[in-house]
Amino acid sequence: MKAVLSFVSLMAIGLMTASALALIVAGPAHGPAGEPLPLIDYRSLSIGLVVGLMMSSLARLSWAEMPRRFLNWVWANERNFYRVALAILMIGIIVFY
Repeated sequence: MKAVLSFVSLMAIGLMTASALALIVAGPAHGPAGEPLPLIDYRSLSIGLVVGLMMSSLARLSWAEMPRRFLNWVWANERNFYRVALAILMIGIIVFY
């Protein structure tokens, strides 16, 4: 839960900062001839913030120990794999019979 709240708070700070910078840079809402100035595309800004935060989170992982951790997880859940395979086999027999 702490990770989710941290992610959401970083997203909110990023959006508020971008909005404030856009308002400071843009100044008034209309240009000198009365035409509206382009505004921030919040969808692409949000996607960029999410990608940046995800990349920073992935950079913290130790990629050298990932294969060992994966193999330990597979070994710990070996019985569950057999159970799932047996359940799929039984469902397949019922469906195709």
